[in-house]
Amino acid sequence: MTTNNSKILEVCLSSDNLQVLRQNLTKVCNSGAQRIELCANMDQNGITPSTQAMALGGELVSANTELLVMIRPTACSFVVDSSTLKLMLNCIDSAAAHGASGVVFGVLTNAGDVDAHALEALVRQAQRANLKCTFHRAFDAIDNQFNALDTLINLGIDRVLSSGTPWQSGLGAAAGIERLRALASHARGRLELVVGGGITPNNAAPIWQKLAQQYGPISLHSYAGVHRAQGLVSRSAIEAILDARD
Repeated sequence: MTTNNSKILEVCLSSDNLQVLRQNLTKVCNSGAQRIELCANMDQNGITPSTQAMALGGELVSANTELLVMIRPTACSFVVDSSTLKLMLNCIDSAAAHGASGVVFGVLTNAGDVDAHALEALVRQAQRANLKCTFHRAFDAIDNQFNALDTLINLGIDRVLSSGTPWQSGLGAAAGIERLRALASHARGRLELVVGGGITPNNAAPIWQKLAQQYGPISLHSYAGVHRAQGLVSRSAIEAILDARD
């Protein structure tokens, strides 16, 4: 494999079956992917994994691979109350204690904007533990994404995950290229755009090409596109995405 080191791939892993997770963590770390996002209940678009899964991730992830932990206690809504926020803050501490290098979260108001008050508390908690912060695809449920980007940047978010298409539209990143370009241009390198939603070995090359590096730091995020039967990841699929040429 001749991986292009300028291309960063984040692989999302389900933590529901710890035996499968153990195999997948080892495969991903040996494949050249630079990041792992650990989630539970992917049928609900991902929630916080168990502490056992976090511990397994911290044990097996190599020094060259970042371990990101989803901080989303419930799949019901991106709107959080004070008790849910407190639980999220505790989950951040748990992720840090089990070896994570980053956390992934997203909080919105009832009006569908970034919940700046809750987000500030989450970012501060993560930063105290030296964890990188990713705002997940709650971003795709926001109408004014350019104002939202400015808010995320001002509050210290390091990365934002987006498909460039509306949340729950059924459309993936291949259909959202123009919006992704506009978002990356607006960010001007002030945060990293993580492109997710239907990323596969078949479409990685044109997506890499259309989101060239002059737009700032951009990475790809894949779940279904790198998984095969019984929930096992395919090392060859991961390598194919990383080997995709402009």
